[in-house]
Amino acid sequence: MKNTLLLSTLIVLLSGCSDFLTRDNPFGATDDTFWKTSGEVESALNLCYSLPSGSLHYTSPYASIIHYEGFTDNTYHGADFGGFITTIGNSTITSDSPNSFGGITEVWNAYYKNIRNCCRMLENMDKAYFIDPNEKERMRGECIILRAYYHWELFKYFGYKEGIPVVDHALSPNENFMERSTPEAVTDFMLAELDRALAIEALPFKYEDAKKDRMDKAVALSLKSIIALNTKRYDVSRQAATEIINSGRYELFYTHAEDDDPARNFRDLFRTVSMDGANKERILIKPAGCKEAYFRFSGPGLGQQCTSWPTLDFVNAFETKQGKTLEELGADSLDIYMKDPLYNDNRDPRLYATIVMPYDNTTFEQYTYDPWGEGPEAVGRPNASRSGFMLKKFYDPQDRTSQRNDYMIIRYAEILLNYVECLIETGQYNHADVLNYINDIRKRAGQLPVTAAEYNSEEKVRKLYRRERRIELAFEGTRYMDIRRWDIGEATMNGPIYGAVNPVTGKKVQIEIRQFRKNKNEVWPIPESEILANPNLRQNQGYVGKD
Repeated sequence: MKNTLLLSTLIVLLSGCSDFLTRDNPFGATDDTFWKTSGEVESALNLCYSLPSGSLHYTSPYASIIHYEGFTDNTYHGADFGGFITTIGNSTITSDSPNSFGGITEVWNAYYKNIRNCCRMLENMDKAYFIDPNEKERMRGECIILRAYYHWELFKYFGYKEGIPVVDHALSPNENFMERSTPEAVTDFMLAELDRALAIEALPFKYEDAKKDRMDKAVALSLKSIIALNTKRYDVSRQAATEIINSGRYELFYTHAEDDDPARNFRDLFRTVSMDGANKERILIKPAGCKEAYFRFSGPGLGQQCTSWPTLDFVNAFETKQGKTLEELGADSLDIYMKDPLYNDNRDPRLYATIVMPYDNTTFEQYTYDPWGEGPEAVGRPNASRSGFMLKKFYDPQDRTSQRNDYMIIRYAEILLNYVECLIETGQYNHADVLNYINDIRKRAGQLPVTAAEYNSEEKVRKLYRRERRIELAFEGTRYMDIRRWDIGEATMNGPIYGAVNPVTGKKVQIEIRQFRKNKNEVWPIPESEILANPNLRQNQGYVGKD
């Protein structure tokens, strides 16, 4: 391929020696001695698995997907690590921003390292002896999907507007200076790779629990749907989602609890009770990926440190139990619910399952959250939430010490919502599946269904859908690209962001003031070290560097 990039981090990782192509493998052996058995190929494949977690902040190079919600209007990242999350959220990120844990350079470098690991395996695995040829093809399929996934992660952060370098083989020293491929070419490459994996007969459609964290055809189809949706190839996205839906292998998770708690099914989806084989909603997971959820998102009143502060705007997005938005209720009702989100216990049950609100006493036994008192969780105290809200969605009171919870990177509800968006954006807002699938998700959450009589125009259905997606998939990594795909950055990421209303002053807590610059802040800057090292690599529009 003619497009090339200097992946300077890879050269460092290759230890700078001239024989890196034959010595960069799991055990430091040469290619001639390493690629001999299926076991060695399996070891190489395991090295290719480096998926982001839910709440582990030290899983270099990534801060967690949950922390990454600080890029959006749903929350503010208040930790003393991953400072680049805060600067991306308020649009002050620069190409030479300090690279404390999880900085943009680490993200860029690590994903290209992962891609190179995948390339090397795909180029060398046929040298090994396999007793079962199907096993070889299965591993090939997984590796192809992983390489496409890592390109997608780079593309959505760095290349959504202007593309990224596509790397489809392990680079040699004379291929150091690579240019970007266009967004269209990157998308074509990713989708073609996923199709290549889907054509491998030995790759199962869905792995069972023993390999529940591995790439399979359902993951490939899900990624195809996600990538195509975000690049507005709606027909491709819809077809991929349809294949998952029609497979009959996935469904929304229910605990089938016989009680009067309407939020139980949604809440339990994110707890250890959902980790057995009965949960058919999980498509791609990170095992124990929520290991630190209790520690990172609870406050000092529980002996923890609160690192993500949900916003008032996010809390206000939840409807009442009657299916009315706060705006529809009028200014007086909006004022009441802003002052007391728990008012009359009359909100979408997902709100109570997602957010710890002031005076909430339902999170843990003998515990009431009080951000306005004199205790350690008062707004402004060390390790306390500055918004007056805390994240509850991934808490598991039964697992507060070991925190074994898996994290769902992709789940079935997202695929249903992708399918719905494809219908809406291709003029089929009144297709029966639109409200049927939205109502299936609302029903599982204990929220009233909506009707076609009420949602009788494309504009109304689109607003309903976008609200539903924001609420259902909050803190699951989708909101960042939703803002960009819908071109609502200026509307959602500008101006002051607020927390809860202080009952003493009657005023909203102001967390910070954000400024979103259109045609710049849709993407991150390319790390300055890469721009300086590679004369062929252009900086993203609006940032300092070659552009």
